[in-house]
Amino acid sequence: MYRLLVSALLALSLAACSDDPPPPEPTDAGVDAGVPDDTDAGADAGTDAGTDAGTDGGSGSSRGSGKLPCDSTGTVTANNQTYTFCTAQVAGVELKIVEPRVGIVPQPMHLAIYLHGDGARAHTGNTAPRLQAPWAYEHDTLYVSALAPNRCAWWTKPSLTTCTDTATAADRDLDGANAQALVQVIDTLRKRWDLRNEPIFFGGSSGGSVFLTASFLPRYGDRYRGVYALGCGGEAPWSGELSWDSTRPELRGPTKLFYTYGDQDTYLTDIQASVSAYQGYSIPLEQNVVAGAAHCAFDHIGGVKDIWAGQLDAP
Repeated sequence: MYRLLVSALLALSLAACSDDPPPPEPTDAGVDAGVPDDTDAGADAGTDAGTDAGTDGGSGSSRGSGKLPCDSTGTVTANNQTYTFCTAQVAGVELKIVEPRVGIVPQPMHLAIYLHGDGARAHTGNTAPRLQAPWAYEHDTLYVSALAPNRCAWWTKPSLTTCTDTATAADRDLDGANAQALVQVIDTLRKRWDLRNEPIFFGGSSGGSVFLTASFLPRYGDRYRGVYALGCGGEAPWSGELSWDSTRPELRGPTKLFYTYGDQDTYLTDIQASVSAYQGYSIPLEQNVVAGAAHCAFDHIGGVKDIWAGQLDAP
């Protein structure tokens, strides 16, 4: 047992450290690839989210209103159409938010949140909004790309603010500060927009997927239930267990995990360990293994959107 634990820790020391590899450059001109101003806007728009907006579950909605004030705005262009995103701050997390079509969308909306891999290029370079927001815009879904509190990696401590490929197991956010920040993000979004209680559409790549499976879902999976689209990443819960009873259908709800990874992934052992752990926790899951693919060597960002799309109308 000890040797297995040591092996797991050594593997994790490398596991989530590779950044989202940039996908092929888009052919549609006009993509805003600029990095937004990283200066914290100061006002934490999430401080009024003290009420528990995420525990009512079921088929209802949050009945939120008012939206979030934008610190700035930007655009991405896909298929010759331009989409505007609002950049806002909640609990130290920078959000890029794209609303669905104005005047057409019935209320309430779905919620989709994407968590980047290490280095955050999918967020700062706007690759994630460009590939994912157009689908959300057309499908009654509020889209959010969320930047890790340390502006680098979701799985590492907020205090580790220098992006590095040498992070180790000692740098893991074992206290769950990032998970708590994501809770505040979701609760604030639910207070500011009328959002369906569930399913929530979560997506991650590499380190974002590690964070979701190793930290967030083990802590809050009974509270924020939905579709977890996990691209080229995943870990078994760092605590070795879930803090809630996933064998109870009334707690598990509609939650389902979708792992997509290459059979040549450097972190194949870690991903498979995550799959095995969640199978043991009685959580439904599917795997899509990409033959011959190395770590994130496929469209793992657009693939998240494809999983969301496939599950939007699923029973």
